[in-house]
Amino acid sequence: MIDEKDEVIISALRQDSNKPISRLSKEIGIPRATLQDRINKLVKQGIIKKFTIIPDFGKLGRPVTAFVMVSFHPSPEVSQRELAKQIATLPEVEEVHLISGEWDILVKIRVKDVESAGSFVIDKIRSMKGVEKTETCVSFECVKEGL
Repeated sequence: MIDEKDEVIISALRQDSNKPISRLSKEIGIPRATLQDRINKLVKQGIIKKFTIIPDFGKLGRPVTAFVMVSFHPSPEVSQRELAKQIATLPEVEEVHLISGEWDILVKIRVKDVESAGSFVIDKIRSMKGVEKTETCVSFECVKEGL
């Protein structure tokens, strides 16, 4: 179980996990040694899975974010889970979710332009065994991400 202090720590680390422990300690009012012990405990318990970064994809040449909904067509050659894992190996793919509702798989991609999103869907996703149909939504603007 985690308490309110752990929740404050997790929230602060989600904002900036690169912040030095000494500065984080001052900002949230927990002694440095205690803070380090709590973070280590959260990692050991698997509550914190990893420390990572949020890149500026525009500066990396992939400013366009799109979401591709995939309808799965069952076949003996591939299961829905296997299809999702195959999709996840593609370099454009950020996230893959098995979902409920009209669509079966939700894929988040990052590409250089809308044309690249179209090529990705037509040439890569739609050519995979088990894909029945797709629908793609291009993001105009991200309001909140990764936090």
